[in-house]
Amino acid sequence: KEDIMLRLRPYKPADAGYLMKWLEDERTVEFWKADRFCWPLTAEQLADYCEDFTADPAAAAFTALDGAGNPAGHFSFRQIDWAGNRAHMGFIIVDPGCRGKGYGREMVRLALQYARLCLGLDFVTLGVYDCNEPARRLYEAEGFVRADRLGEKQTGFRGETWTYYYMEADLRST
Repeated sequence: KEDIMLRLRPYKPADAGYLMKWLEDERTVEFWKADRFCWPLTAEQLADYCEDFTADPAAAAFTALDGAGNPAGHFSFRQIDWAGNRAHMGFIIVDPGCRGKGYGREMVRLALQYARLCLGLDFVTLGVYDCNEPARRLYEAEGFVRADRLGEKQTGFRGETWTYYYMEADLRST
């Protein structure tokens, strides 16, 4: 794997075009949408998404930029609980051309560093489908463990049954 150099910056409305390209099929949108979006994904849905993050003090969205300054990934923190020092990380996606090269892992690593060092958080949760093995393995490699106390839910997609469950990273020991 090549050396990955990513930077984070706040999500901008212009980044929606990248998300539209990366979320080009229904299955990928289904993994990503968190009951927020519907297929087919539209520019209007993403414009509303961007407005939500600028209006909500308990949320922040980011774009990961590669060494040349090109968008390579995206994620958000929502439901930031300042008193409890925790947040939920979601809407995680990497440019399909960057997958399998370590970009996702580096982006999650930077997100957790940001959560700990800049936001002062102790815990970050996220949700993942059991059938999304690459994502689950990446999250585990970055310190997330299954948080059964947060529950799980079953959903269906084109005749498949998917189980959505939560994972949590404890940032106090990093």
